[in-house]
Amino acid sequence: MNSMKPKFNTTPTDSQIQHHPVIGISEWMCYYTNYNKPCSGPEVIDQCIDLHQHWGINHIVWNCGRSVVDYWSDLPNATMQCVDSHLVGGQDWSFVTKIMEKICPLRQAISLCRDRNMPILGRLGMNRHYGSADYAGVTSRFAYDNLHLHEQTKLGNPVPHRLCYATEEVQQERIDILLEIQRIGVDGLVLDFCRQIPILMYHPALVDPFIAKHSADPRKIQSRNPDDFQQWFQYRADVLTGFMQKLRQAVQEQEKMLGYACPIITRVPDNAPWLMIAFGLDIERWCAKDLIDGLMLSPFPLCRDDPGHYHAYHVEVAHRHNKICIGGIGSKKLIESGTQQNTGFFDPQPVYNWAKKQYQAGVDAISLYQSETLVRMDYLKETLTAIGDQKLVAQRAKSMPEPDFPSDYTICMDWHTNVPGQHSIDVSQVGDGAL
Repeated sequence: MNSMKPKFNTTPTDSQIQHHPVIGISEWMCYYTNYNKPCSGPEVIDQCIDLHQHWGINHIVWNCGRSVVDYWSDLPNATMQCVDSHLVGGQDWSFVTKIMEKICPLRQAISLCRDRNMPILGRLGMNRHYGSADYAGVTSRFAYDNLHLHEQTKLGNPVPHRLCYATEEVQQERIDILLEIQRIGVDGLVLDFCRQIPILMYHPALVDPFIAKHSADPRKIQSRNPDDFQQWFQYRADVLTGFMQKLRQAVQEQEKMLGYACPIITRVPDNAPWLMIAFGLDIERWCAKDLIDGLMLSPFPLCRDDPGHYHAYHVEVAHRHNKICIGGIGSKKLIESGTQQNTGFFDPQPVYNWAKKQYQAGVDAISLYQSETLVRMDYLKETLTAIGDQKLVAQRAKSMPEPDFPSDYTICMDWHTNVPGQHSIDVSQVGDGAL
């Protein structure tokens, strides 16, 4: 057994380098439920790791949970996946319980990656709590039991799938889980802020102090000009920056105790600078204050006010502060639930073109979302095994014919992409989706 702990490199790559790491973002159970496949037993964790390695994906981001945790936890406030219910999206996930009764998937994955000298990072969804009966298997007791922590929309309606980061309880619950994941032995932490945007909304714990300080109620701002929201959006973002400062300090203290580094990578949508602040994600401050070690981008057009992708901006911010910036390829139109055949929804040229654009912007690596499923689709193998080769990607993007897809075809986007976007600063357009 290889006892050496792999090191996840957080140094930006030289611009002349043509071969880049490809990083799989895996949720081992999703393949079995989305494709109605039988799950044989604990060996499926081994199969997942081996398939990644066979496809040349030698870095893995392993899912550790969203609301519940997907590993054996000793935390009193943590709920393990499918302990209270087997229902997830109305489907029976009892197969997950059977696996977790025998092994801890996270610890097993770490052990396998050690043997293969593959860095493995632990990923936690930072504000995705579901909350409905159909998703009882992946909603924590902490989220269910603390109704007063549920976020509120601009219109005053409760949001049970988000909790308010302006409260100490919510911040500490996330920090405790991340510190436990660090102790278990991952090579880094991935904080997934793509679940659920915006991270902060209009809970009284946010609104009331703002009113007291500025004598203005942000719920009454009615404008289509982002500048009119700037003070409120920055105020919210500062709350999350405070959380990031607490987390960084706690992780660094544990690093001293454990004797090895644990980089912090934030997975964020590749959106416009002003939208990042609106979402609560002040990446410029996080990088400048050394609260993170890098960014991981998700191609996620969330806001109809500005659905563009801003790779160059994110790369520039990260590299200016000597942080890495990892590009992203989403699973939209690379796969379709229920079929393992390409029935015409997939074409490789847009994938090469999407990766080419990110390499041109200067990304240091490429991440693949839902990689546990991608590596089981034979029709994707030629494309995805080449995606780390910048020169080959550029050649194929240019030489292959462009498919006759609609201009708004969402290939390579995040799995949850919903054009034209669920959010806007204009409450009249999106109602409870107002930023």
